[in-house]
Amino acid sequence: MLPESFTMCLGLFQGCFTAPSFQRFVTLVRGWVLCTGKHTVTGVMRAAGVVGYREHSGYHRFFSRGAWHPDQVGLVLARWVLRLLSANETVVLSLDDTLARHTGKRIASAGMHRDPLLSTATRPFWHFGHTWVVLAVVVSAPWGKCYSLPVLMRLYRTEKVNRRAGRRHWKKTELGAQMLEVVSKAFATRHFVVVADNAYVNRSVVRTLPERFHLVGRGRLDAALYAPPPRYRGMGRPRVRGQRLASPKERLHRRWRSVETQVYGRSTKLQVQVFDALWYIVGRERKLRIVMIRGWPGHSRDDVLVSTDLSLRAELLIELYCRRWSLEETFGWAKSRLGFEEPQKPHRTRRAAYRSDGTVALFARHMLVSDVGAPPGPASHARRSVAALQTQPELRRHVGASTAPKLDLVGF
Repeated sequence: MLPESFTMCLGLFQGCFTAPSFQRFVTLVRGWVLCTGKHTVTGVMRAAGVVGYREHSGYHRFFSRGAWHPDQVGLVLARWVLRLLSANETVVLSLDDTLARHTGKRIASAGMHRDPLLSTATRPFWHFGHTWVVLAVVVSAPWGKCYSLPVLMRLYRTEKVNRRAGRRHWKKTELGAQMLEVVSKAFATRHFVVVADNAYVNRSVVRTLPERFHLVGRGRLDAALYAPPPRYRGMGRPRVRGQRLASPKERLHRRWRSVETQVYGRSTKLQVQVFDALWYIVGRERKLRIVMIRGWPGHSRDDVLVSTDLSLRAELLIELYCRRWSLEETFGWAKSRLGFEEPQKPHRTRRAAYRSDGTVALFARHMLVSDVGAPPGPASHARRSVAALQTQPELRRHVGASTAPKLDLVGF
C-alpha cells in the first residue's frame, strides 16, 4: 500500500476525473511506482496487484478514451507547486524538448527526429520515435538542489505525419508558446521567468511572450543587433530599428569585466560583457539584454545569453539559465526509472510518466516540510533520506515494494 500522505497528494487530482476514472488513476500511479519491469499498462496493473480482480480493458481505455484532459492534471500539479512559493516570488519555468526513441511498424504519430545525444556539429544522427515539448516548474529544495517538475507537454509531429493525417503543422517553438499561454491564463497574477536553450530563443516565443513573462536563454555570436529607432520627425514612415551594432562575435576583442557567480551550484569566476540592443529578427522592437560570457566551465568557446528582462544583472541571469539543466535531469530520470520510452501508447501514457515523477518529487518535499523533528543542516541523515525519495527505487523501497507482485520472465 502507498503511504497515507502520498495518497492524500493524489487526492488533489480528484477533480480532474470521474469517480471510476479516479480510482483507476490511483491504481495506475501505485503500479507505476512499484513496477520493476516494462511500464506497459499490463505491467503496471500487475505491479498494482489488480490482475484477476479488475477488468483490464478499463485501464487501457483510461488512456485512450477517458473523459479527462492532461492539461487539467498538469495545472493542478502546477497549483500545488506554486503553493510552496510565496505569492510575490517569481516562478521559474523551464522549456525544452526530448526524444523518446521507439521501434515498431505501428507507432502512432512517430517519425524520424534528430537525436541530440548521438549527433555532433558536423554529423547529425536521426532516430525513429516521438519528440515531446515539455514545460516544467523549477523548484529549489531546502538542501540546495533544483528539480524541474513537468506540468504541460505537447507531442511534436513532423510535417510528413501531419500532412498524412490532414493536420496543421506546429513547430516545436509554437507548441512551447501555446503552453506558455495556457499557464498565463491559469495564473493571471503570477510573474514567470522562462529558461530555455537557444532553440526556443526565436520569434515564435519572444514575440508572443505573454505579459508578466520574461525569457532567459542562449543567443548567437553572429546575431544581427540594432540600436533603438531614432525619434520620429514627422516625415516618411517611422523607422522600426536604428543603426546596425556590432555583433557579439565582433565584440570579442573589447574589454571584459570579471564577475563571480554560481554555475551549476559551484562558485565560478567568469568574464562578461553586458549591453542592451534590438535583435530585430527575434523580438522586433523589444529590447533585449545581451550577456557575453568567457570562461564557462567545460566550454572552449565564448557563450551568449539573452534576456527580455533589462533589470537582470549578469550574475543572476547566469544563475537562472543554469537551472535549465534540472529539466535535462528530469528527462533522464523519466526514461531510466519511470519507463518513459516503454509504453506502446504514445500520448497520455507517456504524460503519466512525467506526472508521476513530479508527484513523487513533491511528495518527498512534503515529507521534509512536515518533518519538524528533522535536525538542521544540509548534511543530516533525515534530509538525505527524504531527498532520496525523489527517485523511484527509493520510494518503492519506502512503500514496501516487496509486497508487489513479481514480474514473470518476459517482463510483463
